[in-house]
Amino acid sequence: MRPENAAVVSPVAISANAAAASSSPIAHAGRAKCRGRRPTPQMRERILRSASELFGRKEFHRVLTDEVAALAGVGKGSIYRQFGSKEALYAAVVIDGFTSLRGEIRAAIGGGDLRADLTALVSRALGFFWNRREFFTLLRDPTALPPEQAKRYLAERDKLSRLVARVLSDGVRRGAMRADLDTRVAAESLLGMMRGINRYARDYTTPDEAVATVVALFMSGCGPQPAVTSESPTTAGRHS
Repeated sequence: MRPENAAVVSPVAISANAAAASSSPIAHAGRAKCRGRRPTPQMRERILRSASELFGRKEFHRVLTDEVAALAGVGKGSIYRQFGSKEALYAAVVIDGFTSLRGEIRAAIGGGDLRADLTALVSRALGFFWNRREFFTLLRDPTALPPEQAKRYLAERDKLSRLVARVLSDGVRRGAMRADLDTRVAAESLLGMMRGINRYARDYTTPDEAVATVVALFMSGCGPQPAVTSESPTTAGRHS
């Protein structure tokens, strides 16, 4: 027998209370904890740094996701939650690297002297490639990356090429480069020169020597041409 003053709780009220409890912040936190830790920017940065180090040292297929996780101090599942696949992680590392490289170049140039700007640019770009010998192996196969990441990579690489072209265009405007220079083609030539040195000349040169060689070749080939005199080579030879 129920006491006279006992409250009567309807099933509807019980259901409402249960729903409110399940939607509370504490309940949400509990469910989130069960599903795993919420991703943080610091975790993502640790994974990117660790993956960059490993992809730079070893070929793509030799880098294990377990290795990246161990070096970053995270669980393997965190990598897949953050990036989805090993290929997508690789693409993110490359894109992040290009973004960082552009920032370093922008901070180092702008002093008004083309040779100094070109030396700073080549030094940072060549250093970036030098420390990541295996970094771009996968990119030789245009189908290796997921389509969305491939688009982002190409966009970032284009930004880097255009930054180099702007440095050369400034040199043209200041009279330090040939007036007829196609700076976009020259920028690609400069980047290609650095990639070639990184891949084929590492055994018999150093980064500093390579930078000096690249800058000297580029300034000699693309610098302002000497004025043409009225005398032809034949006439000049007769006067000597």
